[in-house]
Amino acid sequence: MDPLLIRERSAHRSRLADLAVELTEKSTGLSRSLPPQIGQALATMVRSMNCYYSNLIEGHDTHPVDIERALKEDYSHDPKKRDLQLEAEAQIEVQQWLGRKAGRLTHGHCDGRGLLQNFNGVVGDFDSSRNCIDLA
Repeated sequence: MDPLLIRERSAHRSRLADLAVELTEKSTGLSRSLPPQIGQALATMVRSMNCYYSNLIEGHDTHPVDIERALKEDYSHDPKKRDLQLEAEAQIEVQQWLGRKAGRLTHGHCDGRGLLQNFNGVVGDFDSSRNCIDLA
């Protein structure tokens, strides 16, 4: 699946870029205004929600309770369910890892290509012809 890119000649490109910058600024402001413990708790919750919904989109029905159990190393005896729990656990670990790595990036990028090019030095090789990264 390729990322959705806005064409250079689109009449909406400039306004969407402005909205992306505004959203980034407001998100950063919200993050900075929260006590660290609340920010960490929200990040943990969002990672689990992201895991649940992205797996559901892929046809992997891992219930949120099973995800939480996996994070506590309480795995199902059912092999299929256990595999889904392990997949969810790995996905959340990658999200945490990326979050730690992203903290080392320079802020201010509003387009995904610029962010990925900056991300290149942190995690791996950026292939601009495929608009993707290969994790190191």
